[in-house]
Amino acid sequence: MKIIIAGSGEVGFYLAKLLEKEYQDITLIDTQKGKLAHVEKSLGIATVLGNTTSYKVLKEAGIENADLLIAVTSNESANITACLIGKKLGAKVAIARIDNMEYLVDKDPLDLHTLGIDELISPESLAAREVKYILKSPELTEIFNIYNKDLYMVGLRLVDDNPAVNKTIAESAPFLSNNSFMIVAVDRNGKTMIPTGKLQLKKNDLLYFVSTEAGKDKVLEYAGKKSVQIKNILVIGGSRTGKYIALRLSKYYNIKLIEKDIEKCNYLAKLIPHVQIVCGDGADVKLLEEERITNYDAVISVTGNSETNIFTCLMAKDLGVHKTIAMVENIGLFDYSQKMGIDTLINKKMAAANFIFRHILKGRVLTQLYGVDAEILEFIVKKDSHIINKPIKALNFPENAIISGVIRNNRGYVTLGDFELMADDKVLVFSLPQSNRKVISFFN
Repeated sequence: MKIIIAGSGEVGFYLAKLLEKEYQDITLIDTQKGKLAHVEKSLGIATVLGNTTSYKVLKEAGIENADLLIAVTSNESANITACLIGKKLGAKVAIARIDNMEYLVDKDPLDLHTLGIDELISPESLAAREVKYILKSPELTEIFNIYNKDLYMVGLRLVDDNPAVNKTIAESAPFLSNNSFMIVAVDRNGKTMIPTGKLQLKKNDLLYFVSTEAGKDKVLEYAGKKSVQIKNILVIGGSRTGKYIALRLSKYYNIKLIEKDIEKCNYLAKLIPHVQIVCGDGADVKLLEEERITNYDAVISVTGNSETNIFTCLMAKDLGVHKTIAMVENIGLFDYSQKMGIDTLINKKMAAANFIFRHILKGRVLTQLYGVDAEILEFIVKKDSHIINKPIKALNFPENAIISGVIRNNRGYVTLGDFELMADDKVLVFSLPQSNRKVISFFN
């Protein structure tokens, strides 16, 4: 597959970094020579210097043979134009990053698909959607919808009073007797482990489960936690992400938003009249005390500064706020931030990458998890496969990989050891990178 990425900013660079693991023919276009030099040194992929809307530049990048064009510069108009020109020149699929929510909300009258743009993505809007998912089950650290409303990937950190702490997974089997969820990965001190029955769970382990809709509550029971209802939310930062979060969530929650730029405050007050806007510094302790931060069930900090977001959430947690969510651009800070006590971290780059992996490429990689060195892969069981009608526990499956779910007849199933695979099953596998080739070989 030949992929062209227009724009080497945060989103473009991160997409290239993730995609180059799966695809070798990637070209990145940008107007800044320094950024392209960094891309060449870091990723070793081809680059083209020039304007992404230029006919000649797109031709130089090989647009006529491109299977996928992803335009993710910070300029919405340039992205749309690049996709329109690129599609005309031969790109099979074109994706544009946009900032204007009108394109997403009013899809029918503004149908850009008829003009040649196959998909629109808004990293900020996608991050807001993740926040919405998390607030439905606030005790969870992360949650991704894998398949319709049948299967989810959820993350949860073990704490002192968890009954599974210091037990092996085999010893905690009584808690796992329900077929609605299973542990598929354990993140410990930044190291990702695919679990076996002998693995002993430790305090502060971040566990990842595949679960059904009903299984999400069972996961909380397993962790010794009760679901908490969120009603009042304090959003800190009137960034585009903050704006989208306030727009999306104000239908369901009582929201107050703090922003220090007076012009943004005036704009947001007109745009979202049913959200209370406070002009001030969200990192000011006195201001937060004046706004009675302890009365809020959740604090979501999405300013343009990761350190500010981390600090604000830590302060909110210390003051007794139940749920804290921080937007952090540096993925290297994820593990440390969660260890310090922040409940959930979001990242726009990851949100955009996951969207493209899952909904556009429709290939083997379904999703990437924050700070976890593993992937969810997808395979179809062939009719003559040797693995049909055998319990999963008898399959001698590759190490550092685990069959974590099956989609059969448009229904999702959690796959514990006695589950038997059938022809045409769509199998989901959680795998560390070093085992990917063995897993592919196993199914082929």
